[in-house]
Amino acid sequence: MFTISDNETRAITDYYIYFGNLSPNEEQYKSGLFYAIALNKRFDRDIAHDARLPMPFETESIKGFQSQDVFEHIPYPELPRILDDVFRCLRTEGIFRLSVPDYNSPLLQKRSVYDCDGNILCDLAIGGSVSAKTSEGVKVAFAPGGDAHLWFPTYANLMQLIVSSEIRKCSKITTHHAWIDRRNWICNPFDDSIMPVLRTPPRDMRADGKPISIVIDFIK
Repeated sequence: MFTISDNETRAITDYYIYFGNLSPNEEQYKSGLFYAIALNKRFDRDIAHDARLPMPFETESIKGFQSQDVFEHIPYPELPRILDDVFRCLRTEGIFRLSVPDYNSPLLQKRSVYDCDGNILCDLAIGGSVSAKTSEGVKVAFAPGGDAHLWFPTYANLMQLIVSSEIRKCSKITTHHAWIDRRNWICNPFDDSIMPVLRTPPRDMRADGKPISIVIDFIK
């Protein structure tokens, strides 16, 4: 497991933690309020660490986390223990903001391939491909390197993920944006002055103001 020194840990706990590489082009970098954990260090505020392993932070030491369009690149069965560790590391009243693409959104449905039961096989726009042969049936492949979506978040399967994790014990869980099903959606304003979410209206109007991301805040 990656470790950092006690002095570095104490310094970093004064910041928010961002999942994924933190490019200087991102608002979270420009604010000066974030460090990032990423599989490979690319930028100066990145900490090289595999999120599937326990994070190198003390229990109840971090004031906030943000995961933006990251968890869909990690196999679904591995996510509960990541959420467990987020809960462990959060201070009391600390915030975790989670955003993932919403596959109940018509925008994302148009680029997805489904099986005969209506289940998504892959997203053709994000590293997925499908081939079919009479002798072999349908084969689904995902681009290597971590760029492909490995599962396809909806409000229902995200709720299942939450209730299977310690994160469900947060004192307050608020869904800001989501398609609850394929007909009903919510798109409520939220404070994004510290933790902006890129793929939400009014920043992203590809869906005419309807949600294309699920955005949930967890307050410990």
